[in-house]
Amino acid sequence: MNAAALTSLVDRWRPETNTFHLRASEMTPTLRDVFMILGLPIQGEPLCMNTTSDGWRQQMEGLIGLAPPEPEDKKDRAPASAPFL
Repeated sequence: MNAAALTSLVDRWRPETNTFHLRASEMTPTLRDVFMILGLPIQGEPLCMNTTSDGWRQQMEGLIGLAPPEPEDKKDRAPASAPFL
């Protein structure tokens, strides 16, 4: 992984439009791009789970190989997002 290239892309990310603003134009990552970069499968049934049940973090780790981090505060218990990927 090229840390300098990754940092450059992070600096050019625009969350308002979900695009990278590059010198030549804008780029929107597709689901295929996510597959190629992260190696996550994009075919088959979607992964849906109840995050209010006990053990869901362990189930997630068993399914995708990564466990979401524990919330830092009890009031910060929103449904799982994917920034840990």
